[in-house]
Amino acid sequence: MKKEHLQGFAVVGGLLALAALASALFLFGEDYSYAREPNKDTNASYQEPVPPQEPTPEELAAEGKHIVVVLDAMMIMLKDGETILATLPIVSKGKPGSYYETPAGIYAHDYKIPLHFSSIGHVYMPSSVHVFGNFFIHGIPYYPSGEKVASTYSGGCIRLADDDAKRVYDFVTRGMPIIITEESIPTVTPEPLDDMRVTELMVAAISLEFLSQDNEVMFQGVPTTRKKLLRRLLDERDADVSRFYAGALGEKTFVDIMNTKARAIGMHNTTFIKVNEAPIITEEDKLIFARYIAGYKSYLLTLRDPGVVIED
Repeated sequence: MKKEHLQGFAVVGGLLALAALASALFLFGEDYSYAREPNKDTNASYQEPVPPQEPTPEELAAEGKHIVVVLDAMMIMLKDGETILATLPIVSKGKPGSYYETPAGIYAHDYKIPLHFSSIGHVYMPSSVHVFGNFFIHGIPYYPSGEKVASTYSGGCIRLADDDAKRVYDFVTRGMPIIITEESIPTVTPEPLDDMRVTELMVAAISLEFLSQDNEVMFQGVPTTRKKLLRRLLDERDADVSRFYAGALGEKTFVDIMNTKARAIGMHNTTFIKVNEAPIITEEDKLIFARYIAGYKSYLLTLRDPGVVIED
């Protein structure tokens, strides 16, 4: 990893680059344990909120231990300042262009669980290190019967060999930066977004990252799924869907997560106020967000997953 990759963090050409780390190191340490899917293992190593910090890039690069996940290179680096302590191969990750694509950004580690049970996948995930929302770094999952999951499919989590996952688990500490990025930076020219569209897309992104998409829910008295409602939100621009998504966590909590996500991807000058209102945002931040969506949440622009069709 080149040295300049640790000088700041921004969205460039629609993809996140380590070359702009400084710009998104704005807020660390939110506790997202309230947004987890219920799990059967309550032996989390820690779940207390991490006090907000604002480390400088110099502190991170020169002194701080951190984890760098390079998605396209399929590797994880454990680092101490500029020193690479270990490079570990990724077994699987979320499929690019899908609604479960692994979310790029800079996050603060808040808790880890020796054996996390996923109520979405209905599997046990050893050495689970929480990243953001429903996303973890973990070992090879297995069913309650003890049978290992054979498929390399990932619902967005970063899957490692068991020994490598245990090494990450032992290395990570509360508040440690976890940087998810890509090495290559293809050029992306996004469509311009109006202010309200930024809110709608961020609401959709947070729903994808924090809420189950396929479980049946009742919306205005009709059974449906959150994934099916995306079309109503983004095509019809129905604010009722935004309020419905936010209601799963509480609107204040949901908006707080939207603002934290904005800072995690380099949007310094943006404040979301409500899920059905346009944010306070600069033109520069709109471009950063548009590039991020085009590069990492392109599913929301087409509502089409490879092999998946959203029913009307």
